[in-house]
Amino acid sequence: MMQVANGPTILTTLEEKVDPAHTAVVVIDMQRDFTARGMFGDKLGLDISPMEALAERLRGFLADARAAEVPVIHVMSRYDPTYMSEPMHERLHRLGLPRYCLSGTEGIEFHEGLEPEAGETVVVKHRFDAFHGTDLHVVLAALGIKTVILAGVAVHACVDSTARHAYFLDYYVVFGSDLTGGAPTAAVHEMTLDSINSFFGVTATAEEIAATWRGRVAAAAGAASEGGEA
Repeated sequence: MMQVANGPTILTTLEEKVDPAHTAVVVIDMQRDFTARGMFGDKLGLDISPMEALAERLRGFLADARAAEVPVIHVMSRYDPTYMSEPMHERLHRLGLPRYCLSGTEGIEFHEGLEPEAGETVVVKHRFDAFHGTDLHVVLAALGIKTVILAGVAVHACVDSTARHAYFLDYYVVFGSDLTGGAPTAAVHEMTLDSINSFFGVTATAEEIAATWRGRVAAAAGAASEGGEA
């Protein structure tokens, strides 16, 4: 931590920012319509294989988060017509897109292996931004959260929108560079990461983040062992 001249004490290192005492993982829209074969994205002709790899990385990362007792919050898109605005309907019409993430469909369900565990919060959103019109901010505040680690899809839309709002709400933002996906090209993904690093937070890989947690767990175990020997 560092004291800013005539200002507050700030968190400057990744380890400080992702301290389990004040950090939550927010997983955005890892739903079958975006990640699974035969669903919305696949039917549009998008390459789904990167989504399968993303889901596998995220499974391992969430295991690390839970082991470090970092809260995991799941965000689900629900885009039933009744929740959509005129501009949202216009977008689907303009781009020729079918409806997706509809209640009661297989596509709205979480990707296999990424379902919420007992006690984990699910936030339902009706816009790209996970804070807009939801209780996400209330949930995070109740947990005493300073830092949000963002993961999920789409990196340049829902995850990016949420990152910006998180920054405006005064959270530290750690954006999972390899825990996000869904961009149409690698260039778009990289451009989003550059934007985050320049304006809204920092980017880090799953391994970089999890390594700080494993280090804390190992240090705590060592301290406990020494205490027991004493």
